[in-house]
Amino acid sequence: MSLARPRWLVAIPALIVVALLVHPGTASASPSFVEKGTVVTGSGTSVTPTLPSATTSGDLLVAVVEDENSNCTVDNITAPSAYWVKAANACQGAVGPLQLWYYPNVSSGLTSFTFTNPPNGGNFLAQVSEWSGVATSNPLDQTGTNSNSGGNTTLSVTTSGALASAAELAVTAFETTTGISSFTPGSGWSGLGSSGGFDSDYRLSPPGGSALSESVTAGGSTWFSGVIATFLPACTGGSLSLETASSVSFPGVTLNGYNRSSQTNIIFTLNDQTGSGSGWNLNGTSTTFTGAGGELPTTATTINFVSDSAATGNCNLPTNTVTYPVTLPAGATPPTAVRLFNATANTGEGPTNVTLQATVTVPANARATSYASTWTFSLSSGP
Repeated sequence: MSLARPRWLVAIPALIVVALLVHPGTASASPSFVEKGTVVTGSGTSVTPTLPSATTSGDLLVAVVEDENSNCTVDNITAPSAYWVKAANACQGAVGPLQLWYYPNVSSGLTSFTFTNPPNGGNFLAQVSEWSGVATSNPLDQTGTNSNSGGNTTLSVTTSGALASAAELAVTAFETTTGISSFTPGSGWSGLGSSGGFDSDYRLSPPGGSALSESVTAGGSTWFSGVIATFLPACTGGSLSLETASSVSFPGVTLNGYNRSSQTNIIFTLNDQTGSGSGWNLNGTSTTFTGAGGELPTTATTINFVSDSAATGNCNLPTNTVTYPVTLPAGATPPTAVRLFNATANTGEGPTNVTLQATVTVPANARATSYASTWTFSLSSGP
């Protein structure tokens, strides 16, 4: 005659206390238009777009440059200074290049910018615009290019990836092989300028989480090339903040002679509005799971998986370097906290939703009772 081991239900409610003043972070800024220059034609091997007023420190400059030279495959266009970064380059056969450049965190007092191209073959055009409320470091999010031969009256370009935020600035430019005089921006887009077969448009706060496109209607049939770039909003003027539920419960388990485990998710909103680019660390510790007449091992809890997504106003998602699983330390008094999730430098700016998957392991010889633990989380600056 064999005896079956009795089965007991072990409920494991876990009280999670966030040891940090919980408050909403300051809303992130959204990019806004400051000023633009006219589309200008170059002379010889250079072109100098200008702004009507001097730049404001910390703003973003965007320049679109077209040079219909005879050898588009050789890129010899040089920016006015090393502060300019080329975001996208497109050619249509031998026509081009068409390029989009940006200058983040610009210094004050600038009004003109000379781009050069020694093998210039004519039709050297450029325009520059100024924008506020854009991230001052690593502002570029997504880019894309397109080229199409044959007769087209619809000119289109799409980013190669999904936008990280719903509060970005997007700029496009198109170059055609004929001197089309009229262009109609796509829905939601506004014109920056057009001249002699060249067109540039912009869009503020397009939908985030998916790729972004513009389709321009041209006033004639043409070959074309197009470029697009999107820029992240600034996340400044605030502090680090952390929000989560005050408690969470794990599903109960039934003892059956083997170790059992129970899982739950803990959802946080981590918000970095400092604008420092220092990154941050989510740290955690806990007290031992304790019940009537028993307790679980101090290594009972592990964080096995973490996912993140952009909350409204996010500037860029965090780059996490933590390797899982991570054991959440426990003791009669909470031990030194360990890092559970992080954002490396220049990432994780603005609000981010973070989900931690936590697992509690219940030994086969655990006492059948309810257990509780206090978990303490903190958010600290640093990579």
